[in-house]
Amino acid sequence: MIGLFLNLLDTQSEKDKFIKLYDKYKNMHYWISYGKTQSCQDAEECVQETFFYVAKHFEKIGDVNSSKTKGYLATIVTGFSIDVYNKSKKYGRIDIENNNMAENLSYFDNIETVELSSAIESVLSEEEKIYIYLKYVYGYKSAEIAEIYNVTDISVRKKLERAKAKLKKYFEEETND
Repeated sequence: MIGLFLNLLDTQSEKDKFIKLYDKYKNMHYWISYGKTQSCQDAEECVQETFFYVAKHFEKIGDVNSSKTKGYLATIVTGFSIDVYNKSKKYGRIDIENNNMAENLSYFDNIETVELSSAIESVLSEEEKIYIYLKYVYGYKSAEIAEIYNVTDISVRKKLERAKAKLKKYFEEETND
């Protein structure tokens, strides 16, 4: 299977780096995915989807051994796993009531990173966490996130808006207490 991914890469150094990446993270990805899907077959599918995506966007991969790369890959495989799990359980897509995206992250500028990270982990769903991390930590555009998870750009933006609203409400309640 790895041969298919290698065909997407141009240079031998990219191929060598990809092989190193694949060997280092394939088992970790499997267990992350299995933890979400509870299915060997679905977990394997998610791992393959992750590496296919990585091969297509290999320019975004830095040092294979860095924690940033590890986190990036874990975020991608978790997202694919949640998507596969939801499809297997026949969950419907989120309804979009409106497209008001005026709210941004400026509210969170004065909040410490540690506090924000803690709030993200405790307040948001897995899907919301992934979208927030991809958008604001890894710098993905909403359209790129939509492409990864096979949803509409509007859906991604709406989920980000709702996630930010949850965080804002959390911090407003903390301030009032």
